[in-house]
Amino acid sequence: MVLVYRVLARKYRPKTLGDLVGQEVLTKALAQGIENDRLPHAFLLHGIRGVGKTTTARIIARALNCIGQDGKGGMTADPCGVCVSCISINDDRHLDVIEIDAASRTSVDDIREIIESCRYKAVTGRYKIFIIDEVHMLSKSAFNALLKTLEEPPAHVKFIFATTEIRKIPDTIISRCMRFDLKRIEPLQIIQHLQDISTREGFKIEQEALASLARTADGSMRDGLSLLDQAIALTVGTGSDLISATTVKTMLGLCDRQGLFSLVRHLFTGDVDNTLKEVRLLVGNGGDPSVILQDILDMLYWLTCLKSVPQLQNDPTWPEADRTEGVQIVAPLEMPTLIRAWQLLLKGLEEVNSAPIPAQALEMVLLRFCYMADMPPLQSILESFKKNLTSGHSTPRGSQVAAAPPEKMDTDPIVLPPSPIAHPVVPLPATFADLIKMLELAREPLLVGHITHDLHLIDYKPGELSICLGPQAPASFISQLSQVLKQQTQHVWKINLGQSKDHKNLALTLAEQKQEQKNALSNEALTHPVIYSLKQSFPGSTVTFME
Repeated sequence: MVLVYRVLARKYRPKTLGDLVGQEVLTKALAQGIENDRLPHAFLLHGIRGVGKTTTARIIARALNCIGQDGKGGMTADPCGVCVSCISINDDRHLDVIEIDAASRTSVDDIREIIESCRYKAVTGRYKIFIIDEVHMLSKSAFNALLKTLEEPPAHVKFIFATTEIRKIPDTIISRCMRFDLKRIEPLQIIQHLQDISTREGFKIEQEALASLARTADGSMRDGLSLLDQAIALTVGTGSDLISATTVKTMLGLCDRQGLFSLVRHLFTGDVDNTLKEVRLLVGNGGDPSVILQDILDMLYWLTCLKSVPQLQNDPTWPEADRTEGVQIVAPLEMPTLIRAWQLLLKGLEEVNSAPIPAQALEMVLLRFCYMADMPPLQSILESFKKNLTSGHSTPRGSQVAAAPPEKMDTDPIVLPPSPIAHPVVPLPATFADLIKMLELAREPLLVGHITHDLHLIDYKPGELSICLGPQAPASFISQLSQVLKQQTQHVWKINLGQSKDHKNLALTLAEQKQEQKNALSNEALTHPVIYSLKQSFPGSTVTFME
């Protein structure tokens, strides 16, 4: 007889609710529901891969159909495991426990078969149980076909759904089920379970190796067991019973921890030479550039957490040597520096993954990091600005002379005699600026544009203009201006057109005046202490003024 090797994830699959690791809330709810006979007709188990959804479904099936060692028992939260029902369910051959893979049977016809089967009572068990794994893969029509049966199923039928994508399941299905969310398994619980299984398999395992396996498993016990299985296979070939941290690092493609800590130190000190030497050594030893950068991100995340919560220096999922080293690295760093580094490396990870030569992209990302490390923290820059402002003049250079306040206008109203018909009905604009506003309100944009760019004002009096026109002004400008002014003020304006061969002596147009004011403000801003300090802090920088 040929013995078939069973992987650890199957060999040590939990048989009872008490064997489940890291799902205390789920275990308690199901146990109390079974003992008090308060179980729903449909269960919905949701969680990431490898946390025990299908295992839990099979345990529920055994608990509902267990008949005890004497064949007379009832439902129990602790199935005996030796009765005919428990053994047949464990061997996947029970007639009344039907397990369906919805990833391969997605059509409405498959669901119709289930609905048709629900009409018949259980053959040997207490309940007919349908376990539908990856239920989110069912088609829309299949879900709709299941609705009525799921809402009012026969008393002898139970549905157990398992999924990793709860959002893909219609709300109409979710509302008909009792939902249980299986949480990620804590790293410490994974470490303890892996160590226990290693001992039962006759192997010893280093604590650092366990920590690496737990971190890589990322909350999935099945992933952790699969990795442990692989580490045992590598260890058996050496003739030793010790699973070393070196074996696990080599298997996972992790870079040397000491080299990684050294690289992070060089990055935060801005040491370009040693950074390039260290990263090339890691790549030369077989490290994948993307994995190296992910390891740096993982360490940076841990350092940030360590800075925020110093109690994490007692976290057993990290080796003691790493915790000591991490505390030394993070001590002189500020939180904004760590957050800025995280954003830079996370952006760099995209570049490394898409670059034609990932090793070069990794070096460029780390070079950016080194030069970023030399940048002073924003808080210190702001503090230096405050010192400059308090120690120097409180007003910027070039603005010491304040503009004279406008003359106070006489508030007493001027009483005029009744105006004869010859006087204008509408008051004439008092200033040239008022004239421009009047034309803008009159919706004469073309005329205002020519006045702004082509008109040099010589003199202005209400009702009389002395101007000189630029070469771009149209020939009909004077007549158009006279006509519009007469329409708006009911007054005939006198427009004197001057001639000047020397355009340098002419008054500036409104557009030229605006540009001259803008240039003056720009020059004034460049002499401000804050701008000066910024340019000193960032050599080679330029100042751009936004409109």
